[in-house]
Amino acid sequence: MYNQLKKIYGDSLVRRSMPDDFEQYEWFYGPTNDYIGIEKSELGEKDRLLLAAFLERVSQVQFEMTSTENWWHSFLYLNEYSAPDHPYPPHMQCRFIQFHFGQAFPLKEEWKEALAAFFETPIELIWENATSGVMVEVFPKTHKPEDSPPYSDITDTTASDFYSNVKLFIGSTRPIDEKAKDSFDWEKKCFDLSRHSQKKMAIHTFEQAIPYLVTGQLEPELVTQFKQQFGPVLEEDQELLQSIKVYIENNLNVSLTAKKLFMHRNSLQYRIDKFSERTGIDIKNFQGALAAYLALIILETEK
Repeated sequence: MYNQLKKIYGDSLVRRSMPDDFEQYEWFYGPTNDYIGIEKSELGEKDRLLLAAFLERVSQVQFEMTSTENWWHSFLYLNEYSAPDHPYPPHMQCRFIQFHFGQAFPLKEEWKEALAAFFETPIELIWENATSGVMVEVFPKTHKPEDSPPYSDITDTTASDFYSNVKLFIGSTRPIDEKAKDSFDWEKKCFDLSRHSQKKMAIHTFEQAIPYLVTGQLEPELVTQFKQQFGPVLEEDQELLQSIKVYIENNLNVSLTAKKLFMHRNSLQYRIDKFSERTGIDIKNFQGALAAYLALIILETEK
């Protein structure tokens, strides 16, 4: 579609991850999760009506930012840290809660109002593009982890009230200083990797992303050797692999895992013993479970 519009409007048409000049351009949300801007001088009323028939028209009010939001946006996404304009006193700290929608989410202001109910202190909602961004949770250093909101309620409310699925990455608490950008970038990398590897999971954390970060750094030759060693043994029974993965993720608890898999604990125990016989890895202890978990992730990622 962009190429067809380019033929019509030529250099008067631009494409951006976020709209940036509403005085010069009329903006529409495109089919590839970006925004298409067309110079207003090139558009008549019929053009606007026609474009609005198959593209979503966006208004400036949807993207207006407060001074604090603008400070965070410049800092996190444009790498422009302004110490003189720092909006917080020294005793405050923050947590980055990065989010990603499966498709463009237009109800930005309505969602921010809904989110406010989950937090004891104000949050800043900063959008990177039409589908992704970050909530910046700001609180005093006396804040305790148990004071954090139930993040699962946020994903549930978003699904029920806005008919959209959102994934969250819960970052760690840190000071609001120039080094916060490094933490943000690192957590963003972890989030991208985790949500692509664990597509069904709505809430992601650094701890869950670590195994994927580790296995993603392995040399290709080592991965090939590993697949030759364990692949034929493991890949022939995907149901067995899934059972073992869930078992390890549930802290080697047979009863809890059996309940989650809707199976009898004796059947699960049989699968655990079967896995150990085939691989020679005893997953009933920490070292064996860790080795097996990394092995499963390698095979899962390669597949």
